[in-house]
Amino acid sequence: MFRSYKFRIFMLMLFATLGIIFSNRLIAQFFLAKQLQDAIHIDMGRALQACSEKSTDKQAFLTCFKLKDQGSVISNASDFYVLCDSAGAACPGSFDPEASNFRMSQSNPMMQYWRGRIQDVEWMAVRQAGQSTGLQVWIKSSDADIIREKLWALRDQNLWRVAPFVILFLMILTWLAAKIIMRPILNIEQSIATLNANNLGQNIQLKAPYREFESLVNVYKELLQRLNESFTHARRFASDASHELRTPLTILRGNTEQLIAILPLGSEFQVRVRGISDEVDRLIDITEKLLLLSRADANSLGQTFVDVDLSQLLTQFIKPEEDEEQWHLSLNHLVEPGLIWHCDKTLAIQLIHNLLENARKYNIPRGWIRVMLTRDQGQFQLTVENPSLHIPPDLAHHAFDRFYRGDASHTRQIDGLGLGLSICAEIARIHQGVLTLRITETQTVLLTLTAPLNAPL
Repeated sequence: MFRSYKFRIFMLMLFATLGIIFSNRLIAQFFLAKQLQDAIHIDMGRALQACSEKSTDKQAFLTCFKLKDQGSVISNASDFYVLCDSAGAACPGSFDPEASNFRMSQSNPMMQYWRGRIQDVEWMAVRQAGQSTGLQVWIKSSDADIIREKLWALRDQNLWRVAPFVILFLMILTWLAAKIIMRPILNIEQSIATLNANNLGQNIQLKAPYREFESLVNVYKELLQRLNESFTHARRFASDASHELRTPLTILRGNTEQLIAILPLGSEFQVRVRGISDEVDRLIDITEKLLLLSRADANSLGQTFVDVDLSQLLTQFIKPEEDEEQWHLSLNHLVEPGLIWHCDKTLAIQLIHNLLENARKYNIPRGWIRVMLTRDQGQFQLTVENPSLHIPPDLAHHAFDRFYRGDASHTRQIDGLGLGLSICAEIARIHQGVLTLRITETQTVLLTLTAPLNAPL
C-alpha cells in the first residue's frame, strides 16, 4: 500500500500546529498568572491612592475606584479587596517592610507593596509609602486567580470556536506547501518521462531547480549514462552475434540440402537430415529477426520511405481461396481503396505478413480472420481480428514482449518464435504509429495499427 506524501506533510504540519498551540497555552498560562497578579497588585495601589478618602466605607471605596478605572477587566478584582487599618480594623497580618518580599513599584513610588504567606494563605498588600499606620488594601492571591481563570475560560471557549477555521486554513496551507514542495520533483519527473531505451544517449536538459536537488539530478544523469552504456553493449552483442551466426548457419543449410539430395529418397537418414535442415532454417530466421530488432533498438535500421498503395498491398496478401483450402479459415475483409502510405515498403510488407501470419497460427479449427483498413483525418487504421483458444490472461500486457508465446502447453505445438509482434511494434514505432492488442468480450484477439499516412522523417 502506497503512502501519500501530501497526507504525511499534512499530518506533520497538523501535529506541529497543535503542539505549538498547546505549548503556547501552557507557557501563556504560566506567565499570565504572574503578570495578572502583578497587575492586580499595582491596581490596588492605584485604588488606594485615588480613593483613600473613602476608606470608611468599602462600598464607597470600590465605587470610587471602578468609576476611575472604567473599562478595565482586572478592576473586578476589587470585589475581593480587604480594607483595614493597622490602628483600627485588624489586617490579615503585619505589613513588614523589612521582609524579602517587600518591594517598591517604579510606576508608583508613592506606594509600598508586600506579598507573603500568612497561615498557609498567600496574600498581597499595599499601603502608602512612609506610613506605618493608615489604610491598607489586602487581597488573597487565590481570589486574584479567579479573575485569571475567568479570562482563561473565555480564551479556551474562543479557541474551540476558532479551531475549525484553524484546521481549514491549515489544510489550505498544507496543500499549497505540498504543491510548492512537489513542483521541482514534478518538473524532474516530466523531464525523465520522455526517456526510453532509444534516447538514453541524447543530451537530456535536466536541471536542478534548487541546489538541494543537484545531488539527485547528478546521480540520475550518472545512472542514465550507465544504462545507455549497458543498452549499447547489449544491442551490439545481439547485432554482432546475429551477424556472425548468419555465415555458419548458411553453410550448414547448404550442406544439409546437399545431403538431402544425395541420400536415398524416404530413407531414415534423409528424414533426420531434413529435420536438421528445418531447425537450421529456424535458427536463421531467429538471427535475422534478432538482427532487425537490434538495429531497430539502435535506430540504425535502414529505411527508404516511398509512397505505397497500402490498399493494393494488403489486397495482395488477402487470398480467401487459399485460406479456405490450406488453412480451413474464412477471411472477411473491408479495405478502403486508394489509401497511400508514405513508408518503407519492405518493412510494411513484413508488418502485414506478420500480423496475418499471427492470426492464422493462433486461430481455431474452421475459424475466421477479419481484416479492416480505414482512413481517418490524415491517418489510417488497420485491424486484424481472429478467434483463439486458450487465450492467456496476460496476453494483452505481454503480447509485444520478445520471445513471449503465451501458455507454453498450448503454443509448443505451434511454430513460432515469439518475435513477430515485437517486430511489428518496432515497425509501427519507426513509422510514428501505435500497435495495440485487445481481447474482446467474445474471446477474440483484435490487433489495431494506427499510423499517420505521412510519417514525419
